[in-house]
Amino acid sequence: MKNILVTTDFSEKSIASLHVAIELAKKHKAKIYLLHAIELPVRLMTESQVSVPEAMYFLNLTKQRFNDLHKTLNTDVEILDLVETSPLPEAVENVVKKYHIDLVFMGSNGASGAKELFIGSNAEKVIRSASVPVLVIKNPHEKLKIKHIMFGCDFSKRFLKPFEKALKLAKLFGAKVDLVYVNTPYQFLTTHEINHRMEEFLKEAEHVRQHYETHVYNDIRVETGILNYVKDNKIDLICMFPNGRKGIAHFFNGSISSDLVNHSNTPVLTIRVEKEK
Repeated sequence: MKNILVTTDFSEKSIASLHVAIELAKKHKAKIYLLHAIELPVRLMTESQVSVPEAMYFLNLTKQRFNDLHKTLNTDVEILDLVETSPLPEAVENVVKKYHIDLVFMGSNGASGAKELFIGSNAEKVIRSASVPVLVIKNPHEKLKIKHIMFGCDFSKRFLKPFEKALKLAKLFGAKVDLVYVNTPYQFLTTHEINHRMEEFLKEAEHVRQHYETHVYNDIRVETGILNYVKDNKIDLICMFPNGRKGIAHFFNGSISSDLVNHSNTPVLTIRVEKEK
């Protein structure tokens, strides 16, 4: 863990995620890149006479807000301020590639709220497109301790690579890991079928030297099953694996991860699954 990206709109939610990132960066001697994405009004792109001065106004305002924010931070962690004039998902991916980012932190207000910037809908867009893990924090957690992580997946082989990434991140936090299959009436599997699927999956991941437990949880829907498991087991972090698809195309796809980001107060870590060919 060397490079961490934190998105900010200077709201309480995004600043809370920055504090959590600082604690992780301090522990692992990582650098933080603090990103503010500005989507300039369309007219600034078409009216050349006003585009430069008005664009400079927005950029200078952002610089001042960065300065004000840094005055409130008491840390030795190296933080580099970045401004991108592009939509958030594109801005995040640009920074991820340019600075070799290992993990993205986002604050989120969920699916409802007055602001469009960095709320649930934007968090959803980022987790669908980001090429690196994204940690979404919804409530102020300056002293967040992640000691118990839930990984939800259907144990098909396409989850092997993201599963291995997830375990590496869990090791950074020093957390206990629960691997959970949510069994629903609409995608019902027998105990024998689930156990066989888990065994075959874990055989492929034998080289991962980390303790984890497997669990089966029965519920009406996958989303409610995950949320209920979180409540029942005092989970600190939910790890999900979106695949970038739209709509519920099949069991445990990206839309469920998006629902959890929007409806869960527990921090959510997403690691994208590559699309099946």
